[in-house]
Amino acid sequence: MTVAIDSLPVAAAAASIRLRDELRAILGDDLIALWLHGGTTFVDRSARGGDLDICAVIARVAPGERVPRAWRRDPAARPSRITAAQAAVEKELGVHFDATYVLAGEAAADKPPSEAFRRSHRVQTWPVFRAHWLAGQYVLLHGRRPDELVVPPSARAMRVALDREMEHLERHVAEGDAQDPDEATYGILNSCRILHTLDTGSPVISKRGAGDWGLAHLSPRWQDVIRAALRWYDGAPDTDGAPDTDDRAVLLLAMPAFVGMVRQQLPATKRRAASPPRWSP
Repeated sequence: MTVAIDSLPVAAAAASIRLRDELRAILGDDLIALWLHGGTTFVDRSARGGDLDICAVIARVAPGERVPRAWRRDPAARPSRITAAQAAVEKELGVHFDATYVLAGEAAADKPPSEAFRRSHRVQTWPVFRAHWLAGQYVLLHGRRPDELVVPPSARAMRVALDREMEHLERHVAEGDAQDPDEATYGILNSCRILHTLDTGSPVISKRGAGDWGLAHLSPRWQDVIRAALRWYDGAPDTDGAPDTDDRAVLLLAMPAFVGMVRQQLPATKRRAASPPRWSP
């Protein structure tokens, strides 16, 4: 059972269909599959909305299409046209896509594939994506189903993916992003999802669901910060109509410690260089 497109917010559904039609026109038969996934597909999604996570599986690309410095010089190149079409839909409909493009020949492996139009970057969240898709947590926008193209993630692949996500959160801490309550909320709820995955073996849970899981399973020490993150996730206003300044303060103070607590539960999968944590590619 998958997610029906008519269960999505109107703007999300309209934008997804528009992008699908643009990709069909540009890629033709090379567009093998297109899936919408992520937070928008959950019934308990944020009241504020969020990015639209899209994955396109492509049959083939020319060598130059895999190197941004080559295709960005040519407005007629397919990756340039896709980038322009995506930006136009975003501007017109007031959405933001987080789009992933991969080659069909690389999608079937357990190893994260390279991005189709940026070969030097791997899709580190690929195991998490696959777990969601194979559990039916996606909207089929075009072509073949995930179970026809990808394999279940191995335990090792999932562990590495969680480690990279954890390092991404640690980089947010290192950069001082706890001062931004949106980033702090992202860090806390995603950290809850990491702990949920370690406990259950499954990453298939919404941010709100992960926060609720954290309230039920983590130490009372963390109750206030998780509740603050859940309120901020929806943009819950204070009595004056502005976001709650008390929640902002709680998130600022607690997010670095919360991320540190989660790292203790998830040791790094390999030795780190003596440098700042990496952003996920």
